Amino acid sequence: MPHHAATAPGASPLLDRLDDSGFTTRHLRIYLTVLAGHFLDGFLINVTGVTLPGIVGTFHLGSEQAGFYSSVLFAGMLVGAAIAGTVSDRFGRRIPLALCLLVFAVFSLAAAFAWSYPSLLVFRALQGVGLGAEIAVVLPYIAEFAPSRHRGPMVTMATSAWLIGLPVAAAIGALVVPAFSWRAMFVVGTVPVLVSLFMLAWLPESVRFLLRRGRVHDARKIVDSLCPGSAGAPGEPAALDVAPTGSGGSLRTLVARPYLRYTVAVWLMEVCAGAFLYGLSSWLPSVLEGQGAGLLKSFGYTAIITSVGVVGAILAGQLINRIGRRVVLGVSFLASGLLCLVWGTTSAAVAVVVLGSAATFFGSGLGGATLFAYASELYPTASRGTGIGWAAAWQKVGGLVMPALVGFVLAMHTSGYAFFLLFGVISIIAGLVALVGTFETRGKTVEEVTREVVAGRRAPLATTPSLAGAADAGSAGS
Repeated sequence: MPHHAATAPGASPLLDRLDDSGFTTRHLRIYLTVLAGHFLDGFLINVTGVTLPGIVGTFHLGSEQAGFYSSVLFAGMLVGAAIAGTVSDRFGRRIPLALCLLVFAVFSLAAAFAWSYPSLLVFRALQGVGLGAEIAVVLPYIAEFAPSRHRGPMVTMATSAWLIGLPVAAAIGALVVPAFSWRAMFVVGTVPVLVSLFMLAWLPESVRFLLRRGRVHDARKIVDSLCPGSAGAPGEPAALDVAPTGSGGSLRTLVARPYLRYTVAVWLMEVCAGAFLYGLSSWLPSVLEGQGAGLLKSFGYTAIITSVGVVGAILAGQLINRIGRRVVLGVSFLASGLLCLVWGTTSAAVAVVVLGSAATFFGSGLGGATLFAYASELYPTASRGTGIGWAAAWQKVGGLVMPALVGFVLAMHTSGYAFFLLFGVISIIAGLVALVGTFETRGKTVEEVTREVVAGRRAPLATTPSLAGAADAGSAGS
């Protein structure tokens, strides 16, 4: 039974077909295209660590300057994530997504020809704007064209593709940098231009965005091509779930009464998740070396530990469809936190790798991937990009603060256990927030989520048409 017809009178037949469709070849082509762009986003973020030693030598940098080189990227990503979601809510998903890739590819080429340390910082910061913006646009796009039962796994798989970009950058850097210098890595970073042009050439616009703008004919053509086996009846009306509007992307929607509790929870979890992901990758090699592992072993251990997060992200999509977003988020972050507390008590090589891998499997893998899937479903179409953008921005806040906090704590000559205690505490905080501050979205279309949040999470939708109508009006005006 179609979700919209079952739960909301007057729901759009086009959205019924889109949500209840099987996964077609056209879905696959679209998905692989956006997946390639998201992978390249993760790849170019990790170029920082690969290029840093060469840049230090070329421009004769001190440790503070080297640290600032890493920070400007995250600062740019924070800005890009915060503004791109609003832009995509107002002007569509397709063109902003392609432009994001074009931006970070163009400034990658500029960085390859940087003539001074200040010029490199400028180019890297501007590249960060494009990298952060892509994250804010791609996940709403996936959530809005994916069939409902595939939505969660598709978003979490996109997160795993992003995570895979990190070790791939390290592997390619090991081959390219010694032979051609650090500048060659930025030349490799121009590949997204090709993906961007491909997106502009044939990627369809979000059907939900088109319906919100009243472009029913264009939306019908896309649904017909995506779901050819579910064509509507001749003359079938295309009632809209939301009234056509000329704008969107309101931050006010995210902090309005129906969403405030959930938004605060998302932002808190994102700060913790960003602190875990970026803080761990920044400091783990140094901490392991300080515990007695050699430099090469510390890098090897870190590569194994952080790579296991990819496995968690892949499995997250299946788990959240079976047991729900709230349980996966809460249990994953709590498990990661407890494992961190145990992890810090051992220095045995096997135990370090096993416990560290388990902690990242639950933390950056299951928990991190599920968090973005949840955030991409929580908000109405008119503000979905804004919601993801601000979520991603708060993740970058965690990425900016945690490495500095760890450095401050270690500079106080505390025991190495303090490092693991920090990560354990932030993960436990994220887990508790998930259990008390999230709205379960499993098994619902994104329109159903909007109606239930606005009407009250336990409201019987079938008997409250006035509230459902109010939810649609709120979604349209946001």
